[in-house]
Amino acid sequence: MTIKIRWLGTASYILSLNGVNLLFDPFFSRNENATPKLKTQKEDISDISGIFISHGHYDHVCNAGWFAENLDIPIYCSETAKRNIINWAEGKIIENHIESLSERAKNNIKICNFYDKINISEEITVEVIKSEHIRFDFKTVLSRVFSWQFLKEAKSLLPYGKGFPKGDVFGFCTFFNEIKIVSFGSLWHKYVEELQKYQLCDIFLVPYAGNSNKHMVKKTDKMITILQPKIVIPIHWDNFFPPISRIEDLEPLLKLIARKFPTAEVLIPKFDDEMTVNI
Repeated sequence: MTIKIRWLGTASYILSLNGVNLLFDPFFSRNENATPKLKTQKEDISDISGIFISHGHYDHVCNAGWFAENLDIPIYCSETAKRNIINWAEGKIIENHIESLSERAKNNIKICNFYDKINISEEITVEVIKSEHIRFDFKTVLSRVFSWQFLKEAKSLLPYGKGFPKGDVFGFCTFFNEIKIVSFGSLWHKYVEELQKYQLCDIFLVPYAGNSNKHMVKKTDKMITILQPKIVIPIHWDNFFPPISRIEDLEPLLKLIARKFPTAEVLIPKFDDEMTVNI
């Protein structure tokens, strides 16, 4: 069985399972200051069997409508995320942003709920995990909101916050025969009983962003303790939407895993590059 993962920044990645490709949280509309630079564009993506969206924020949904229209494939998300996708395409969030979104494309956007199971093929099923969005700690808010760059751009940034409410927040467990691949769009560790359902998973894609390093390490520690994955892959640690993002330092996370979870393998994805994962 062949498993390949191609990280595209933020929580966006393509999961390839024996040639069946699933796209999670597509976000290609990065601003000019985002780093690293993303070479892959949405137009480069094809042969996708389904798209899964964790929540309704801009950096998780803004390009989903394009895929619904141009690839004519199903997109699975919350009711709020669907509304955000349609409002964005119809210019209801930013007036001068309008893109084609036919009724056919709108019908491709499928509302899903906690615990739904979406069958992709005989080998592949995606289960929706109940989750939440990380709560920003004081240090994170202070460092972003009160930066000079943010204050200078606050007016232009406001629609991206108000216009994209998060709605229900999902994680996903992709079952590939006996293999379990767990991912989240935001770092949430408090639903212990939910996480326990996916103990001893094979791969855990952890969204390492949204708090100070101290707090992110603690939250990731709790999630790994419960999930007990064989492989940990950090995502979402890039500077995807400056000035409200930054490149996160992975060193504290790597030290935690080496010290406390020595049997877990850590794979650091390279931007744009596909990597083969051996289970």
